[in-house]
Amino acid sequence: MDSRFLSFMEFESVYFYRFITLAIFVTSGVLLLFALPGMTRAEMAVLLPVILTLWGRFAVEYSRVKRCGPASIHDDELVISSARGNRRIPLTHIRSVTSRHSVFMVRRYRSWKDHLAFMEVTLSNGERVCTLAESKVFEYPAGKKTLSAVQAAVRAAKANSVGK
Repeated sequence: MDSRFLSFMEFESVYFYRFITLAIFVTSGVLLLFALPGMTRAEMAVLLPVILTLWGRFAVEYSRVKRCGPASIHDDELVISSARGNRRIPLTHIRSVTSRHSVFMVRRYRSWKDHLAFMEVTLSNGERVCTLAESKVFEYPAGKKTLSAVQAAVRAAKANSVGK
C-alpha cells in the first residue's frame, strides 16, 4: 500500500514552518499598519482584500493542522496519534475519505514538491478525523496516491468483513 502519511517528525517540521509563516504574516500586518496612512484609497482597495484573503486562508489551514495527528494503517485499522493518545479506528467504520490541498502548510521551504494534503476521514457515526499526507502542487485530487491507497484499504476491509 502506498500511503504517504506524515510521520511524527514531519509533523514537528510542519508545526515549525506554521510558526514561521505566522511570524511572517504578523510582521507584514505590522508593516501594513505603518504604511496605511501613506496609501491612497485605490492602493488600499487592491491590497487589503488580497491580504485579508491570505490571512483568512492561513487561519483556516492553521485550525486544520491543529486538529490533525500522525496516522498509519496497521492490521485493518487506521491509527491516529495525538496529544490525547492513540486512536485505533477499524477501517470498516470509515464511510469516506477526502483530501484538500494546503496553500501555506509545508514540511520545508524552498521546495515545490513538499506540499501537503489534508486527509479527512469521515466515520460511520459522522465524526471527522484529520491527518496530513504528502502531495504535489498541482496533483488532483490532493495526495491522490495516499487517498487511493486508503480508499482501497477501506474497500478491502469492508469486503473481508462481508465475507466473514
